[in-house]
Amino acid sequence: MRRHLFASLIFASSITGAAQTISGLCMISTPQSADSPFVSQVMLSEGNCDKNSDKCMEVSTSNLDWRRWSGVSSQTLGTEGSQAAARLAGDAGDLTCSGVVHDGVLSGRFRFDASPAFAGTMEKMGFDGITPRKQLSFLILDVTVVWTKEMQGLGVTELSANKLDGLRALHVDADYIHAMATAGYPELRAGKLTEMKAVGVTPEKVRDAKAMGFRPTEQELIQMSIFKIDRPFVERMRARGLNDMTLAKLIKIKIFKLDD
Repeated sequence: MRRHLFASLIFASSITGAAQTISGLCMISTPQSADSPFVSQVMLSEGNCDKNSDKCMEVSTSNLDWRRWSGVSSQTLGTEGSQAAARLAGDAGDLTCSGVVHDGVLSGRFRFDASPAFAGTMEKMGFDGITPRKQLSFLILDVTVVWTKEMQGLGVTELSANKLDGLRALHVDADYIHAMATAGYPELRAGKLTEMKAVGVTPEKVRDAKAMGFRPTEQELIQMSIFKIDRPFVERMRARGLNDMTLAKLIKIKIFKLDD
């Protein structure tokens, strides 16, 4: 029903150079998961995009805190037929989604006004070519000037607009960065920090790996987490007499399932 309603709305989208405006269709709902009552699910679409197109945009996220919205709440979605104009504002710009609630979903049209001042400030900080679409992504992820300066101040290197997205989406914060640096990984490259956080590398896992006699590189930490090279596995291999195995060999054992 929700998909049908969304598809049946008349589509209109535009990007104007002067106003830096994006418009199209929007849906706001509550995720189906019962353990996520405090976040909203948002879908924005400029049209029927294919993966090779750079002329249209689709955004879908299911973890946007209700407290960031004004003009709408989870309670609003419980009132069938009510009209609402939801607004999400931040450094990167201003997003509104105006429509009618049906079947627990606010469906209608969105408008995003990108902030030229934000783009100018980010350019001065070393982030060139930030488009209105990228600013919309920054708004949804809550990438702000203050947070970006914090990442730079912490010494995170190899930063780019796309890597800012990744860091923010995975909640790579000052606590995580400090903890990984203290654990022996002070280089703080943006891409590696994102990869490590994405697969569940934690300072606790680093300490456990070192306690077992390993000194893993960043890439080895990532592989250890992906292939579950943990203490029970290592102890099981050592119990079989494989006491001098390197991490590289243990990872190969897991990849080729030689531990069965």
